[in-house]
Amino acid sequence: MRVFFLLSFMVLVSSGLAQHNHIMPMKKEKDSASISIGSVPEKVVRWDMPGTIHKGRRVEYDLYIKDSTVNFTGRKRRAIAVNGQIPAPTLSFTEGDTAVIRVHNLMHMETSIHWHGVLLPNREDGVPYLTTASIKSKTTYTFTFPIVQSGTLWYHSHTMFQEQSGLYGALIFHPAKKDYDLKERVLILSDWTDEKPYQVQRYLKRAGEWYAIKKGALQSYGEAIGAGYLKDKLKQEWNRMPSMDVSDVFYNKFLSNGKERLDIANVRPGEVLRMRIINGSASSYFTIQYAGGAMQVIAADGINVKPFYTDKLMIATAETYDILIMVPEHGAAELRSTVSDVSGYTSVYLGSGMEMKAPDVPRLNYFALMNEMNKMGPMNGTKKKSEKKELNTDTMNMDEMDMHDHHMPDAKVKKSKRPLNIQRSDMMGMKMDGMDMGSDLSYDRLRALNPTLLDSNKIFREYKLNLTGNMLRYVWSINNKTLSKADKILIRRGENVRLIFENTTMMRHPIHLHGHYFRVVNAQGAYSPLKHTFDIKSMETVTIEFEATEQQDWFLHCHILYHMMSGMARIVSYEGTNQNEFAKTGYKKLRREDNKFYPWFDLSLHSQGVWLEANVSNNKNAFEFEGRADWKGNYETESHVLRYLDKKQFLSLYIGFDYRANKTLALADMADTKDNRQVFDAGFYYLLPMLIRSEWRITHTGKLRLQLERRDIPLSNNFFLDLRANTDKEYTVGFRYMINKYMSLSTNYDSDYKWGAGLTIHY
Repeated sequence: MRVFFLLSFMVLVSSGLAQHNHIMPMKKEKDSASISIGSVPEKVVRWDMPGTIHKGRRVEYDLYIKDSTVNFTGRKRRAIAVNGQIPAPTLSFTEGDTAVIRVHNLMHMETSIHWHGVLLPNREDGVPYLTTASIKSKTTYTFTFPIVQSGTLWYHSHTMFQEQSGLYGALIFHPAKKDYDLKERVLILSDWTDEKPYQVQRYLKRAGEWYAIKKGALQSYGEAIGAGYLKDKLKQEWNRMPSMDVSDVFYNKFLSNGKERLDIANVRPGEVLRMRIINGSASSYFTIQYAGGAMQVIAADGINVKPFYTDKLMIATAETYDILIMVPEHGAAELRSTVSDVSGYTSVYLGSGMEMKAPDVPRLNYFALMNEMNKMGPMNGTKKKSEKKELNTDTMNMDEMDMHDHHMPDAKVKKSKRPLNIQRSDMMGMKMDGMDMGSDLSYDRLRALNPTLLDSNKIFREYKLNLTGNMLRYVWSINNKTLSKADKILIRRGENVRLIFENTTMMRHPIHLHGHYFRVVNAQGAYSPLKHTFDIKSMETVTIEFEATEQQDWFLHCHILYHMMSGMARIVSYEGTNQNEFAKTGYKKLRREDNKFYPWFDLSLHSQGVWLEANVSNNKNAFEFEGRADWKGNYETESHVLRYLDKKQFLSLYIGFDYRANKTLALADMADTKDNRQVFDAGFYYLLPMLIRSEWRITHTGKLRLQLERRDIPLSNNFFLDLRANTDKEYTVGFRYMINKYMSLSTNYDSDYKWGAGLTIHY
């Protein structure tokens, strides 16, 4: 242990980071100065000053992006590899270098690279159709930018779902001055699904049950009764809330540097390692535990913090942490990363010999979580006064408002009375005094090394941003608007910006702002840490603040890939700065991404007939089709075009057509009956408590009908009940037992077609 404390002290008093000792084969270096597209931001030189000379080495990489196949689970699947590997190569630079990275797209589709957490010119940020041109098939794009910071960062695709398919890698920026070297390892965590990511998104849109079944997270009525939580289950559904979950997707594997198990044996017993940990997953949070003793956290999102010890570290999607750990004197110690829903983990073993296992993370008690959520009330963005968090914000002075605030809805502008002391990402000093020990990491334990308060003489512009969503339709939004329908968040260079986020959903969200570091206001007050990504828990409020030093437009979004692609994103726009070619079109291509149409259907093949329910839907619109036919030639169809109206999407209006030709059921001389009908209809759907869908309609002949329906009532982990009845005296009762994602054994009784059994195919 004395070796550990001695080496810890050496690294803590040093202002340097260890030299990364792994050089990728594609790297080229030139010790010459070069003309760059920008230079050090803020007070020295701004990005938009042309002809700026950036002195330092030109460090060059070539990245070849290609379609590939992988076998993580015993089955070959399509993936995307960079230079023939997943994850992509680790790219290493030193502060003061100029990065020259040529990205060669060898695929048959376009791609992109975003440099996550990197301070760089706007056009190099890598968001296609927002800041940077998409890299078309069989073309090469060269990124060139100066390295003005140090720390642990990463890069990934920002095109559709490519990040999930393997297009992610580590970035290591070393400081210009290093007083001590310490051996280090880079660890990038990720999640893998054998499904095509588009199909994952489509299945989430249809609110399928299979992912919850696979994770044991369905929370059926049978389980609720057995666990003594029936009252909570009923209250949850009365409030129109779906079952609790902490992760949307079922993943087949979780990986460390592309492996489920990674062995690091070329280390010495008792040696202290700096682990640069990156959560490069598409949508997973990890809890990290080490069997070899406590972990010492020394940096978050690439910026050093006041060191502290912990035996458990939660890392949200897209965050990075640097920790110090000691290789055991004997044996191999496990560094285990367990996913937040405890459906799996990935392991790194440090050392050699007998294995020492990290502790197991207890399985989640979803019913206990449900009970706690019920105490908060419905997910409507409001809380009781006693549940509100106190925000450390100044009093609003309406007389001090300027900046043409009337052009900025929901914005408030005011003066701050706090002193200037900005901590950039290159602050390196560390001290031993006052280190504390705890069992978990919350942001309140992150303390900056120097004060981060913003300039008191600058104007503050404030926005309140509610994180909102509809789990039943899988639409994620900010202030109840998806990116495709939202206005920009308008700010101005030179002012301070305060964004107050309130998470009104049942899910956690890791929020990332491109091109900026911001202070996450926490219990450390003036020493609140700087980050580029922050986690916000359900029903929690988080405030971030930053100085607006950039220009043009930047992306703000939830970094859970499927939430971002469903609309939880915004464009932060600098007023009065030059607009690029994409801004002039209103970012049409970018805004289309969250509003795509997704199809799905259920087809039941039963002994008495065939039932088809099909849907094609985007954020606000849907086309629904229902068809029923028996083997005697009787059939009926209902087709509806819907538009969802309210923020919660409980209410939708529709128009449609009802066609029925049940010859053996209808009287030949009677038309416009429930069995012999060709009518246009209109009406509305409204979601009632207990998740009952009510339909109120009128036909063009003046006939009224009320229908109540509840599908997918979970009786056990994979056994479901469907109910439907209407004022035409029609009713249906059905049962389904899910065999897999695509098929169920099913049976039903229909008032017209009677009883039958067979198979239901799900798409």
